[in-house]
Amino acid sequence: MKRNFQRSILILMLMLVFVLPVSASSATSRTRTLNAKYEIVWTQDAYLPKRTITNLGLKSPQDSVFDSRNHLYIADKDNQRIVEYDTNTDKVVQIITHPMMKTPTGITLAVNGDIYVADPQAAMIFRFSSDGQLIESFDRPTSASFGDTTYKPMKIAVDNRRNMYILSEGVYNGIIQLSNAGEFLGYFTSNKVRLSFTQMLQDIFYTDAQKALLLGRVPTTFTNVFLDQKGIVYTTTMGTNLHGLKKHNTAGQDMFVNQYTWGPSDLIDMTVDQKGIIYGASKSGLIFVYTNDGQYIFSFGSSYAEYDIAGLFSSISSISVDSSGQLWVIDSEKSFIQSFEPTEYASQIYTAIDLFNQGEYEKATDLWQEVLRLNQMSVLAHNGIGMNYMYTEQYDEAMFHFEIAGNRYYYSQAFWEVRNDWLQRNLGNVLFGLILFSFLLALTRKYRRTHNVLKPVKDFVHKILSIKIVRDVLFVFAFLKHPIDSFYDLKKGRKGSMAGALLLYGIFFVVFIWFMLGKGFIYQWIAIEDVDMQSVVIGFFSIIFLSILCNYLVSSINDGEGSFSQLIKMVAYSLGPIMVIYVMIIGLSYILTFNEMFLLVTLHQAALLWTGVNLYLGVQETHNYTVRESVKSILLTIVFILIIAVILLIVIIMSEQVYMFFEAIIKEVIRNVTN
Repeated sequence: MKRNFQRSILILMLMLVFVLPVSASSATSRTRTLNAKYEIVWTQDAYLPKRTITNLGLKSPQDSVFDSRNHLYIADKDNQRIVEYDTNTDKVVQIITHPMMKTPTGITLAVNGDIYVADPQAAMIFRFSSDGQLIESFDRPTSASFGDTTYKPMKIAVDNRRNMYILSEGVYNGIIQLSNAGEFLGYFTSNKVRLSFTQMLQDIFYTDAQKALLLGRVPTTFTNVFLDQKGIVYTTTMGTNLHGLKKHNTAGQDMFVNQYTWGPSDLIDMTVDQKGIIYGASKSGLIFVYTNDGQYIFSFGSSYAEYDIAGLFSSISSISVDSSGQLWVIDSEKSFIQSFEPTEYASQIYTAIDLFNQGEYEKATDLWQEVLRLNQMSVLAHNGIGMNYMYTEQYDEAMFHFEIAGNRYYYSQAFWEVRNDWLQRNLGNVLFGLILFSFLLALTRKYRRTHNVLKPVKDFVHKILSIKIVRDVLFVFAFLKHPIDSFYDLKKGRKGSMAGALLLYGIFFVVFIWFMLGKGFIYQWIAIEDVDMQSVVIGFFSIIFLSILCNYLVSSINDGEGSFSQLIKMVAYSLGPIMVIYVMIIGLSYILTFNEMFLLVTLHQAALLWTGVNLYLGVQETHNYTVRESVKSILLTIVFILIIAVILLIVIIMSEQVYMFFEAIIKEVIRNVTN
C-alpha cells in the first residue's frame, strides 16, 4: 500500500513537470554600468524586450520618430515610403509615398504635425501634412554662400520656427541650416579635426612643401541630428568613444565638452524623452542611456547577427522613445522593430533624476534609497543622494556618498564647504591660541632659562642622537642644505654609513608605499586591492639596484673613483628631498581640494627635480667628475638600464615559451603512456 502511494506521488510530480509552463528570463542582453573605479560591471536589468514587430513589410528602414499619440513614423528606405504605425493598436495608420521620393533616410515632425523627410538620392527635403499630402519640397539652396557644397540630405531636424537642420552626405563643414523657406542660413556646428599620432609628427618634422603634398585633413562627419522638445540640438558622431554624443547651445558649442560622454564608437542615432533622459544607439547593437547633462547611466543590448532573438540586433539604424518611456529600436539589416520596456530599477532612477531637476531633493533622496535596496553599491544611487545632500547643504552626508561612488570631483566641492565652515568657526580660536602660546613663551623665557625646564627633554634627545645608526640616518637632512659638502663627507667616510643607507632605503620604500596608497580620497586614485605588492617590492628595489649597478659599470670604464658601496650610500642619501616632500604631499592631500591641485603638482615636480639635482651632484662628487663627465655618466647609465631591461624582457618571454614547449611535450608523453 505504501509503495503504491509513493508511486502515485512520483507519477503526479512527473505530470506537473511536463504540464506546467516553463518561462525563461526575457532579459536577452544584460545591463552594464560603471562602478566606483569607473570599470564596466553588470547591474540589474534596466530594460526587457517587449514586442518584436516583423509584419510591417519594412525593407531597410533608416529612421523613426514618435508623435504625441504614440504613432511611430518610419522612413522605409528601400520601399520608398513613410509608414505611420500606431503602437497602441499595432496597426498601420497610413503609408505615404510620392513619385519624387526615392530613398527616404531621415524623418522628423514639426510642432504642427507636418512630416519632414530627408532623401539623399532625390537630393530633397519633403514636407508632408499629417494626412500624407505633399506641401512643399526643398532642393539645393541657390545662395552663393552655399557654393558647390554637396547636397544629399541624410537626416533632418526641425525647430519650433520650422528652421531645418540637415545632415548631408559628404559635407564636412557641419550641419546645414535652412530657413522655413529653404534659404541657406549657414552651418550650425561642425566636428573638429582629430589628428593621429602620425599626423602630429608630420606637423612637427615636415616642411611646408611636404605638408602641401599631403591629403587634406577633414573632420569626421555627423551620423545624426536631433532636436528635443525645448529646441536643443543634439548630434551623434562615429569614431570616438568620448565625445560621440554632443548637446549644443544656440551658438553650436558642445555643452558636454568639459566631460566625457563615454559611449560606443559607432553611435548612429539618439533621442530624448520628456524627462530629458538621453538614449543613444550604436550600429552594432548597444543602447546607451545618459542624464540630461551627459552623465552615463547604463547601457544594454548586444549584437548577434546569426541569431533571431528578441533584444539582439544585426545593425541598428534608429531609436525612438514613446510617451510611456518604452524604447523602439529599428534593425535596418533584418528590417524589424524591437520595443523595450523599462524595469522598476530604471523607472526609479529616471524619476529620481527628474525630481532632482525639479528641486524635489527630499523626494529624490527617498527614491534613490529605494534604488539602493535593489543594489547597495549602486554608483548612480550614491551619486544621486550625494547631489541631493549637496543642494540641501548637508555636506558631510554628501561626502560620505560621493566617496562610496568614487566621485572625487563633487566630493572635493562638498569638502570645500565643510572646510570653509570649519575655518569660519575655528580660525579665530586657532589664531588666538597661537598668539596666547607665543605670549606665554615670551613671558616665561627668563624662567625657563634660569631653571632649565627643558633639560630632561634635551638630555633625552641628546641620548637618542648619540646612537650611531640614528645619527647616520638623520645625516640625510644635511643633504637638503649643503649637498656638496655632505657628499664629500659621505665619500670620505666621516659621516653616514652603509647601515644608515640601507635603513634609508627601507624608510623610502615605506614612504613610497604610503604615498602610493595613503593619500586623501580626493587624490588617491589607486585602491590597495588593485596593487600587486610583490611586483611593487621587486620593481622598487630592482630599479634602485639596477641603477647603481649600471652607473658603477659605466664609471668603471670612464675612470670613476667611486666604489660600488659608495654608490649605494650616495643614492640612499640623495633621496632626502623626495622623502620629505612626499610626506608633505600626503599630509596636504587630506586638506586640499581639486582647486589647490597645482600646489601638490608643484611640490611633486620640485621633489623630482631636487632629487635629480642631488643625484647629479652625488655622481659628480663620488666619481670626481667634471660637469660634462657627470652628464655623460648619467646618460650612459640610463642607456644601460634600458638595454638590460630589454634583455631581461626577452629572456623572460623566451623562458615562458621554453616552459610551455616542455610542458606540452610532457603532457603529450603522459597522454600517450596513459592511453
